[in-house]
Amino acid sequence: MRQISPRSTKETANDAPAADVASGFRLWLRRRIRALSRANWQVPRHAGLKGTALLFAATGIAGIVSADRVDETLTWISSTSGLAIDNVRITGQTETSEIAVLNRLELPPEASLALFDLAAARERVETLPWVENATLRKIYPATLKITIQERKPYVLWQRDQTLSVIDETGRVISEASDGHYDLIRVVGQGADKRAGEALKLADAAPSIRSRLRAAVLISERRWNLVLDNGVTLMLPQDEPEAAVSLIAALDQKDGILSKDIQSIDLRLGNQMFVRLTPEAAERRTALIKEREKLAKRKGAST
Repeated sequence: MRQISPRSTKETANDAPAADVASGFRLWLRRRIRALSRANWQVPRHAGLKGTALLFAATGIAGIVSADRVDETLTWISSTSGLAIDNVRITGQTETSEIAVLNRLELPPEASLALFDLAAARERVETLPWVENATLRKIYPATLKITIQERKPYVLWQRDQTLSVIDETGRVISEASDGHYDLIRVVGQGADKRAGEALKLADAAPSIRSRLRAAVLISERRWNLVLDNGVTLMLPQDEPEAAVSLIAALDQKDGILSKDIQSIDLRLGNQMFVRLTPEAAERRTALIKEREKLAKRKGAST
C-alpha cells in the first residue's frame, strides 16, 4: 500500500487547478491568434501625410519653445483670428493727454486683446503725474477701454522761482505758469506739506478766507497771510486763529482792511502794529507837517 503524506496530498491538490488555468489560457490565446489572422487589416487613407504633418507641427512647436517666442506666436495667432486691439477708448481725463496714455500702454503692432496684460498696463498709466488711478477693461472683440481718475489740484506751491501745482497731500502734480490756475499760493520750504494748515487758519474768519490769495510760511514756524488787496497779516506762532478772528472783528467794525495799510503785525499776540503803504505814509507825514506849521503860526500870532 502506497502511503501519501499530508504534504504531498496538498501539493497534488494545488497543482490540479493550476494546470487547468494554464490549459484554458493557451486555448484562449490560440483562438485570438486565429481571429486576428482572419482580420482584414487596412492602413487609413493619407496616414503618411497626416503623420508627416504631425511631425512638422511638433517640430515647429519645439522650435518656438526653444527660441522663447511663445508669447509672440500666441499674439500673432490671436490677432489674426480677429482679436487684435483696433480701438482704445480713454475717458475721465482733462489734464492728461491721450498721447501720454497711449505711450504708457506700450502696445506692440497687432497687439492681442486676449493676451494683453491689464495689470501691468494699469501700473504704467498710473505713473503719469495727473493720474491718481486708472481702470482698464477689455471689450471683445477689439476694444480696450481706459477710465482715468485724475488728481485734484489743491494749491500752488512756490519755492524760489519754481511754481508747481500740488494736491492735498502735497504731491507735485505738474509745473505751473503764473496765472494759469486760479488757486491760492503757498510759499516757502515745507509749505507744500502744510498748505491745509494755512487754509484752516483763514477758515477761522470767512471774510478773511474769501480774500486770501497767498500764505507764506516763515522759517517753518508761523504764517503770513496775503489778501487780495496786498495787505499782509503777520500772524503769531502761538494761537494764530485768535489773531485772524481779531483782525476780522476789527475789519467788520472799522473797515481796517480797506484802509491804506501795507501790513498788520500781530506777532506779539497782545499788541498790534499797523504799517501804512508808502503813499499813505507820505500823505500822513505831509499832513503832520502841515499841522505843525499851523500850530506854529497860531503860537506866533498869540
